[in-house]
Amino acid sequence: MSQDRRAPIRNPFLEPGASVPSAPPRRADADPEDRLAEFRLGPAFGGRLAQPRRPQGFGGPTAPGEGTTTTGQDAAAADPEPVGVAPERADVAPEPVRVPAEAVDVAAEPVEAAPVPVGMAVATVPAEPMTDRAADDEEAPAPAPLPTVRVLAVCTGNICRSAFVHHTLQSQLNALLGERGTAVVTSAGTGPNQALTVPEPLLGHSPSRRVRAALREHRPRQLTAAVLRDQDLVLTATDEHLEEVLREDPGAVRRTFTVLGVGTLLGEHGEEVAAAVPAGAGVAALVDALADLRVRLISRGEEPDADLADPFRGPDEGYAQMAETAGPIVELLAWEIARALDGDLVEDEEPAQA
Repeated sequence: MSQDRRAPIRNPFLEPGASVPSAPPRRADADPEDRLAEFRLGPAFGGRLAQPRRPQGFGGPTAPGEGTTTTGQDAAAADPEPVGVAPERADVAPEPVRVPAEAVDVAAEPVEAAPVPVGMAVATVPAEPMTDRAADDEEAPAPAPLPTVRVLAVCTGNICRSAFVHHTLQSQLNALLGERGTAVVTSAGTGPNQALTVPEPLLGHSPSRRVRAALREHRPRQLTAAVLRDQDLVLTATDEHLEEVLREDPGAVRRTFTVLGVGTLLGEHGEEVAAAVPAGAGVAALVDALADLRVRLISRGEEPDADLADPFRGPDEGYAQMAETAGPIVELLAWEIARALDGDLVEDEEPAQA
């Protein structure tokens, strides 16, 4: 047999230069894995380590056999190690598992959201307070629809003065009422000619493209009692037209005014009308206030009603003057009608002065 010239195996767990303790006598019944560990570690091998005790109160009661020290064959039989894995050192005590108190407290409380690791900072975003305006918008019910208002304009041919008032007032009320209310403005003539249309010069003095387009599509019609039925307000171009209205419907006396008469009542006596008609009082209350005010003015010798000149077949200046006179009155009347229906409609508006 040849002599083994390999260097002796040194124990890596000993300090350099330290003496190697003598090996204990080998037992005949030693486990093969113990002999393999003894071969690797040398004389420092002292048998298997005892299993560490599980902390009380964590993970349930201690399993049978835990907390006891086993060595030798008993340890190998109870928990055999895979071949090739070095056992732990006997002089290194296992570090106990520490459970943070925060984790115990969190576990004791009912969990409503995903668990958050202990020690991790959780950023919370405070809910933005609801502003008063947003709260009002959320709690306030949708506004109720407003009653429909009906206005009729009357002149002779129903292609100049009454047509201009008709479509201008309709456009103004549509802009003020929006989707909340409906205005039905119509017109008629005491002697219309169905073959005639709105003169071209009047189209050039329209206040908007929408009104101009409506005037192009306008067709005259005859004034009748049926046309006057259910009208809230009737506007005539002259006193003669007012009388024609009363011939057709005598009961319309308190709700029929000339265009210039309405301009006088609202323009020169607007404060009296506003005091008599609170916002939201209704169109009927506005018409009654205008009728009462006219009676008082007539009793004092004044004549609020006046005639609006007819520009038909005249120079272009006549159409311009008629539009400049009637336009502000129509705008002021639209504002007062909207205020009588609901004051919020004209809260931020400024009516034109007739």
